[in-house]
Amino acid sequence: MKSYQIIESSKDRISTLEMWDNGILYILLEDNVTIELKDSERQLEFLKSKFDGTNKMRVLVESGRYTEISKEAREFSSQPGVNSMTLATAVIVKSLAHRIIINFIINFTRQQAMKMRMFDNKEKAIDWLLNLKQETISS
Repeated sequence: MKSYQIIESSKDRISTLEMWDNGILYILLEDNVTIELKDSERQLEFLKSKFDGTNKMRVLVESGRYTEISKEAREFSSQPGVNSMTLATAVIVKSLAHRIIINFIINFTRQQAMKMRMFDNKEKAIDWLLNLKQETISS
């Protein structure tokens, strides 16, 4: 049961990015792709364009089947500056390989303010994101 409307949608080489009216930025990754550094940078630019400067963003990532991430993209995505606008990221995993990679990234983000969790179920991921208390960035 879908309880949101898509406000804006953008497609790139490896993903579809959607901004939902409930405040979630949804990233749907294609099947059989490798996320490169330039892809992660482009996703960050989309996030920045939706950030209001105060309220941190909720991000939902749904990996495709056999999606991989390059070392450079993984390191970039784990940097504190990249995640400073993000309240939380929920990742829907579809394989053991994804679970291992996401666990690795979660270990890096633990020292940051951003929360990150893995889910097998999209509805549970959305519920978790929407039930988090909003944090703002003070100027």
